[in-house]
Amino acid sequence: MAVKKIEKHKKNTRIFHWLHLITFIIMLWTGVSLLYPWANVLGMTFGSLRNAAFIHKYLGWFYVILPIIYVSWNFKLFSNFFKTISTFTPEDKKWLSVLGGYLHPIIKVDEVPPQGKYNAGQKLLGWIIIVFSILLGITGLIMFYYALFPGLLVRMAIMIHVFCGTFLGAAVIVHFYLAAINPTSNKELGTMLGSGMIEEDYVKHHNALWYEELKKS
Repeated sequence: MAVKKIEKHKKNTRIFHWLHLITFIIMLWTGVSLLYPWANVLGMTFGSLRNAAFIHKYLGWFYVILPIIYVSWNFKLFSNFFKTISTFTPEDKKWLSVLGGYLHPIIKVDEVPPQGKYNAGQKLLGWIIIVFSILLGITGLIMFYYALFPGLLVRMAIMIHVFCGTFLGAAVIVHFYLAAINPTSNKELGTMLGSGMIEEDYVKHHNALWYEELKKS
């Protein structure tokens, strides 16, 4: 008997997700290799630190322009996503108070609050990616055209750039663990890797509020 599935992510969203993620990983890799002397060896994977710097500098343009292209071509899709992650319900607050049950039994959870299409953690991650990516783009431009700006502003831009890149890198690692490794949520990876579909039973359990909305539509 075939397992009934529900579409969670459209094709354009999946393509954008992986292009943007791969771009960020390369930039994080090259950025770390340039920032820390002990990590200089990482830059050698691109032939030299000079090559790593060149890739980091100019791939940044792609990292900034890609979301603009995606939003322009899929404005309605992005608008719905933005509206969803901007709406925090009482259930979301309860979810955050128990961290979705991921730290059970360290944080004891009797029942994980029902969630919509995206749980509260995914909503926060969405905001982190949007805000920090904008900051990375702005500070990156200041660093790229450093001669046009006061030295203090450039130094502040460097600090913000490093913080945002490091924090976002850590967030991506946590996201990967929850979406690909954690046994209670590792089916999420398949929604981005494959056809964008996810099992109906999984949605009933992890996204009960969204499932109810789908039944009414």
